[in-house]
Order: sequence, then structure tokens, then C-alpha cells
Amino acid sequence: MDFKKESRFFKYCLLASSSGLILIGITLIPISKKASYWNKCFDNTFNWIIKNEKDLYAWEKKAQESLAVAVCNGAVHEPKFKIK
Repeated sequence: MDFKKESRFFKYCLLASSSGLILIGITLIPISKKASYWNKCFDNTFNWIIKNEKDLYAWEKKAQESLAVAVCNGAVHEPKFKIK
């Protein structure tokens, strides 16, 4: 190979790798926003459990954290009663 072909090949490789890295970075933006939102939800819920729920204050920290995880994941909900 002569110098021009090697230089052209290097430019194409550099362009492909930089384009790939940029696309990976763009696709990570929504995931990082969702993770940030979830972390805020967890922190706020955990702090609320510690401050406001005196019955749950005696629980172990892991149990309080698992309850906060359940709330942020949507597992805890208000029951809807059917009136006959």
C-alpha cells in the first residue's frame, strides 16, 4: 500500500469510530435522564419514610430501602374498592 491509501483508510476508520461513539453517547442520554429521575424518587421516598412514618422507623434500613424501591417502581398502589 502506498501512503495515500493508508492515509485514506486511517481517515475512514477514524470517521467510523468517532461516529459510533457519538451515536452511543446520544442513545445514553434518555437512559441517564430516567436513572436520574429514579434516583431522585428513591432519595425523596426514603427520606419521607424516615421522617413521617414512625411505624416504619423501627424497620431495618434494608427493609425501608426495599419499600422505597417498590414505590419508585410503581409496585405500591392505592386499592380501589368496588361499591355494590
